[in-house]
Amino acid sequence: MLPCLAPTSLSAAVSPGTPAAEDYEKVVKPFFSEHCNSCHGEKKQKGELRVDTLKVDPTSPKTMAHWEEIMNRINSGDMPPDDEPRPKPAEVSKVAEWIVSQLHEAEAANQASGRERVAFRKLTRVEYANTVRDLLGVNFDVKAPTGLPEDPDWHGFERIGSVLTLSPAHVEKYLSAADAVLDEALSIRPEPKRDVIRWGAFDMRWKGFSEEYKARGIADQVRIEIVPNNYTTDTWPLEVKTTGEYILRMKLSGLRPEGGRAPRIKVYMSSVDKTLLEQDVDAAEDKPITVEARVHLTAGKYPIRIINSVPGPNPEGRRSRHSGTPNAFTNVRSRVPWQLKLTDDDFKPIQPTLILDSVEWDGPIVDSWPTNAHQQVFFGGEKATKDIAYAREILTRFASRAWRRPVQPAEVERFLKPIAKAQELGDSFEVAVKSGLAAIMCSKSFLYLEEGNATKTEQKLTDSELASRLSYFLWSSAPDQRLLDLAKEGKLHEKETLRAEVRRMLADPKAKEFAVGFPRQWLQLRKVGMFPPDKVLYPDYDENLEQSMVGETLSFFSDILKRNGSLREFLNSDWTMLNERLAMHYGIEGIRGDEFRKVALKPEYHRGGLLTQGAVLSLSSDGTRHRPVHRGVWVLEAIVGKPPPPPPANVPALATPVANAPKTTVREKLEQHRADPNCTACHDKIDPLGVAFDNYDAIGRFRLVEESKDGTGDNPKLDASGMLPDGRKFADSVELRKLMVDDVDKFAAAITDKLATYALRRGMTFSDREELKQIADESKTGDYQLASLIESLVTSPLFQKR
Repeated sequence: MLPCLAPTSLSAAVSPGTPAAEDYEKVVKPFFSEHCNSCHGEKKQKGELRVDTLKVDPTSPKTMAHWEEIMNRINSGDMPPDDEPRPKPAEVSKVAEWIVSQLHEAEAANQASGRERVAFRKLTRVEYANTVRDLLGVNFDVKAPTGLPEDPDWHGFERIGSVLTLSPAHVEKYLSAADAVLDEALSIRPEPKRDVIRWGAFDMRWKGFSEEYKARGIADQVRIEIVPNNYTTDTWPLEVKTTGEYILRMKLSGLRPEGGRAPRIKVYMSSVDKTLLEQDVDAAEDKPITVEARVHLTAGKYPIRIINSVPGPNPEGRRSRHSGTPNAFTNVRSRVPWQLKLTDDDFKPIQPTLILDSVEWDGPIVDSWPTNAHQQVFFGGEKATKDIAYAREILTRFASRAWRRPVQPAEVERFLKPIAKAQELGDSFEVAVKSGLAAIMCSKSFLYLEEGNATKTEQKLTDSELASRLSYFLWSSAPDQRLLDLAKEGKLHEKETLRAEVRRMLADPKAKEFAVGFPRQWLQLRKVGMFPPDKVLYPDYDENLEQSMVGETLSFFSDILKRNGSLREFLNSDWTMLNERLAMHYGIEGIRGDEFRKVALKPEYHRGGLLTQGAVLSLSSDGTRHRPVHRGVWVLEAIVGKPPPPPPANVPALATPVANAPKTTVREKLEQHRADPNCTACHDKIDPLGVAFDNYDAIGRFRLVEESKDGTGDNPKLDASGMLPDGRKFADSVELRKLMVDDVDKFAAAITDKLATYALRRGMTFSDREELKQIADESKTGDYQLASLIESLVTSPLFQKR
């Protein structure tokens, strides 16, 4: 029987004539009539629940919780009771699928705006950092321990307004951040002195040998060797006296063994878990190179590790440790007997080894004094009269930029009294004004995107609000002066103006924020590495490979975006983006270096499109083995746009093979598992989309057999064939990808939904469906080009709605 639920007044919220209403009449109502109404109908209401009049009301969380419980009872087989005729699994699946679609609509509706007159959507921490950078020229590290808390996500998206709440911890962090940013941006403190801190070999290791080697005349020949999986000591900390921008400069060589990998330098601040520089180094021993990076450092003392991050022997093992005696790289090349050998007898490297000469910390780098930000804030210069009228104008100008809209005089007045009071207490004009600037940066108008008017209900964005929505969509930062000017002139909402601005903004370097942010959230790439692969099963997996996997997917998306490529290429392509590390992992030769470049794919590479990329294949695995069901669910969510119902409670794990039984594949175990008729209907939709990629292991390597430690005999051959619910069959992932290209219109609808969710910062609801369809259909005329689809979205009525 159905669960005992309190009686509720349920109103119909599924509009007549809609697909949802038609499915209710054709699927759900007959099911209830046959299996439920005898106990929960007009004559009898067990548990005080009547289902023959039960309707969907997405506005009522309590009502939707009832539907969720009904779905769970149907899925688990608890309903109908055992003494009643059992429904067919396909019928159960259809009802559960209808209910879950309504639950998704209700969940999305809760994320949507429009019920309140003013909607507030908090900036993510990345958006906060970008906004501060564009406002004041400061690269504030939001990911540092003193930065901002990590943002929660909703179905992978980290910018959903109702999810990004404000806690007391946030308030404290924002106050501290505003103070730190303004301290660095404004020239209130004494002008910092630029200096160079230089570390030589004896500063980083073997300090006690310095005088001896000078006396021997070979001190200048001493260099630090760093073998794989090892690092320089971090007992010599870096002391940063002034927060600001610095240039990290390193002179070094990188010895690459013949046919092997280049060593990889990583400069790591161990106390704050921050990487300052990381790259492969391929340079002859007698031809060192200089690598550098611009980094933002906060005042303090930091232990620094300089690491060769190529995997290697245990650094605590005797055979991998360096000697306590310095290496003087002379013709003698003498070493103590137990010191790890770096080269063969012909002095050719036998393992990827870094040879470090020096490290320099140059800074802080100040482009001008007073800083550009200071000159912009205190626009009147030294000759200005430092009174309340000047302070008022300073705050008004700053607030209009910080709040991304025109500012009313009354909004600024409340900040002036504290400034006057501070001056009375002896603070300088600049210090007093700084407190007003900090207050502006901690106000809701800075920390949130505000849409709407408290005095009246508005369904359409103003041009100022539209400027912010567009800018945070494509740049993850505040609108620039051109957008603000167009908004002020009332021209931004015009279709051709919007289309031109989208093209301009996508061509701007700041569009990299969209090219990284959207695919990372849409594809849920933050899950890559969430379950670190087992080091025994996958000894070749390392941090560089993980970064390269994500880099391939992001570079792939960026390339399609830049040249306005077709959505078809996401499903299947004859190219991808590779660097040396990932090419090595895929078994593709001829690629050297860290940089990603476009590579043509041959059939024997077994790659093409998103679905065969290492990042996607690994994020849907668990670190020990591939997971066909997880992969199928991911495809349904990210590519098809039809997430399946949640599994019933207490689903048993895959069966453990009987002792001495022949080895079996995960697919064979899964087929035994899905023999339960209650599981079949859903798994018919999920499993084919997962088993098609069984030829790829948990870290995305292609194979023909599945290695297994359980059972006896040879490792079984893999079968990647399957059949879609509509009856179309495929032999492997190649054929499945071709079938998916045939259904590109379905993918276009799915990615349009994802783009709109990212842009509008809320889930899409049923009321958005028709407009989403129109946007997707418009892109069809141009062969579903990605940048054109973005233009269609931005110029649609949907984008300009609250």
